[in-house]
Amino acid sequence: MVSTRKPSPRSDAPTALLPTAVASWLRYLAPLTALSAIALSPLLLTALRTRVPHDQPGATPILALGWTMLATGWLGQFVLAGGASAMTHGRPSQLRAFRGGLVQLVRAIVPCLLAAAAIAIGGLALVVPGLALLVLLSLTGTSHERGAAARLSDSIAVARAHLPTVALAVAGMLAIDAAIGLTAYRVLVAPLPPHPTAAQLSVTRGFVRAIAIGLVLASPLPATVLATIRARAEP
Repeated sequence: MVSTRKPSPRSDAPTALLPTAVASWLRYLAPLTALSAIALSPLLLTALRTRVPHDQPGATPILALGWTMLATGWLGQFVLAGGASAMTHGRPSQLRAFRGGLVQLVRAIVPCLLAAAAIAIGGLALVVPGLALLVLLSLTGTSHERGAAARLSDSIAVARAHLPTVALAVAGMLAIDAAIGLTAYRVLVAPLPPHPTAAQLSVTRGFVRAIAIGLVLASPLPATVLATIRARAEP
């Protein structure tokens, strides 16, 4: 069933939303970080299973893997926003926040996968539709509607009503992701010589792991911002 809920006409400015989101993030830092590790567990498992390459040509695919993980991290962050939505209503205890967040996170997986498919199709057609869908569907995980289709429709309705705020939140999330990748690359990755040692080759695996860990630690804040936007949009 497609959502018939009308979003609140009030549009909160980013400057008004950010302090509330930051306060929620700090209050529930531990459960949010635990939920982040769960939401981004595919990236963590991939990083842990990555092995040190045997030679210089073998290092190139590993570096590409790190950038690919970074480029797809937004899917886990959208799912995490669903978990964070359990902490934007009232002030539950840390344990109740984790339990409620875990339930919402699990409920967000299938709708967010459908949203990712729509974004990918839009991106294959043209870049602009893909970016537009990335913004419009960013609140899919935070919706409390029943059914995946209704949650996608709800995200689009709320995002359209609060488009500047949602667009800034998504842009900020992507900027954080990019900063994680660039920092890890500059700190860990150096030009490899023609015959690198095992220690020199190991930095490529460190690059992948740094990206995964960085995303887990940094994702709770933008996810909480998205959840706060959705909570403020409720009538």
